[in-house]
Amino acid sequence: MVYLTFNDEPGGVYQSQVIDVCRFWEDTFKEKVKLIALVSGRNYFKTRSKIKQMYRNSVVLPMYPGIDNWEKNLFLLRSARLGKTKENVIARGVFATLLARDSTSFDKVCFDARGAYTAEWNEYLKNEAPDIAKNMYKFESRAVLESNWRIAVSNKLVDYWKTSYRFMSTNYSVIPCTLSADMPTSYHVDEVNNIRNHFKIADTEPLLVYSGSSAGWQSFGLLEDTLTKALEQNSSLKLLMLYQPTQAEHLMKQFPGRVFNEWLPANEVHDYLAAADYGLLIREESVTNEVSSPVKFAEYLAAGLPVIISNHIGDFSAFVQDKNCGSLATSTNWSALQRPSRGDKLRIQTLADTYFRKKAYTEQYAKIF
Repeated sequence: MVYLTFNDEPGGVYQSQVIDVCRFWEDTFKEKVKLIALVSGRNYFKTRSKIKQMYRNSVVLPMYPGIDNWEKNLFLLRSARLGKTKENVIARGVFATLLARDSTSFDKVCFDARGAYTAEWNEYLKNEAPDIAKNMYKFESRAVLESNWRIAVSNKLVDYWKTSYRFMSTNYSVIPCTLSADMPTSYHVDEVNNIRNHFKIADTEPLLVYSGSSAGWQSFGLLEDTLTKALEQNSSLKLLMLYQPTQAEHLMKQFPGRVFNEWLPANEVHDYLAAADYGLLIREESVTNEVSSPVKFAEYLAAGLPVIISNHIGDFSAFVQDKNCGSLATSTNWSALQRPSRGDKLRIQTLADTYFRKKAYTEQYAKIF
């Protein structure tokens, strides 16, 4: 089996969604997986070294510059596979899938779809590469309809395929974004207390936490409006922003002493999440968000946090209601919000172990065979 990625950086998401999948596949199905990564030529040797350290059985190749030139990487991929026996391939994303199909270097192709690509490019990425946005419907249609198998991160994504591309096949597996293998579903109480004491947060004060990036679909404007309302309605609420410092300045000035900002290395994030009481997943209504599977959702649950979530976030808005592990943002009573009990946090951590470990989807992965 080959796992093919295109233009992905080897960060935390790559670790949990690519490297951990390769290892899980090998451990569970006793089949070796070769990772082929086409990466940016910028800092190529540093990126290559990092991926090799993460997963030794990998080939890291410098892709042709410019996302618009994605098809020019066909020669590179064919060259890398020259003389090799044809194998099945899991291809992450639209471009990796089309390269795998068009290279004729592989037997069967599984499209590992991380979202609704046409929607994402038209809603958030159009300015980055207008020609790609204009042609993405054609690209995604081919990836969805011409692949032998598909991985969808949500049932909502499969519904999107049916509506947008008249997808009728049953050859797919639904596997949400799961936790990285080293993500604990426990935490050190002393460390949690130290973090709360550091910010001078009393035992009676609920602490909200937001952890995210500056990507457009993270909807920071909507998040800021929601948090302003929450902090105004409940004077005991405090807020921890695990976010780039410049983005949190306005809220820190508006609510001095109640809003805190930290930008942390990945290995420290879990304890800071666990020190909080509620995780925030506030996003605007868009097709991109409606079919998504934010890995942050699973990370909040792993820290024992009830999630305050927007409507129509993949399969997770319904999950929160079905499993009683948070609330919809539109129906949250901010003024009455109190700290969850230790028992509630333990129950929520159990949900993370039950539904967001890769072993929970062994049957779905097995179908790919």
